[in-house]
Amino acid sequence: MNVFTFLKNWAAKEKTYADHWFEIDERLRFITVGLVNTVVRYLIFVGLGVWFSVARYQLILLGSWLLSSLTAFLAYKILVFATAGNHFKEYMKSLLIWTLSYILNSLLLEVLVKTVGVNVYLAQAAVVVLITVINYLLFKHFAFKQQKRGFWEKVYAVFE
Repeated sequence: MNVFTFLKNWAAKEKTYADHWFEIDERLRFITVGLVNTVVRYLIFVGLGVWFSVARYQLILLGSWLLSSLTAFLAYKILVFATAGNHFKEYMKSLLIWTLSYILNSLLLEVLVKTVGVNVYLAQAAVVVLITVINYLLFKHFAFKQQKRGFWEKVYAVFE
């Protein structure tokens, strides 16, 4: 077997893995990528802490948030919603969603803990579930919204 045949077979196998990935329900892909992004964000935080010193943990948090937001954006764009183009616009929308979800998380946590009296860990667990649903809907229908093709565009696509 020569190198070209090996690479061709390997590429065909990779295409098969990609096909299987996109057969998984989009919501499950979103949750899976989100869990991986959480681990990546934490590892970036730890790495920056070791590299620079944890004494400035707020700066390290900001740096890890910025770096991991880029990797998370690319993962959602490529592995979950599979959109093409509009990178900057989608990235800015993604940053807006993450900022809003942070604020909403903070407010809901405060209300549940201080006003309702729910245990902080249970409150955060409930908020995380709600925020995950809201984030999925915002990413799907706002940040990575697919353009719907009009009637004539669909007709024209038949002849492409």
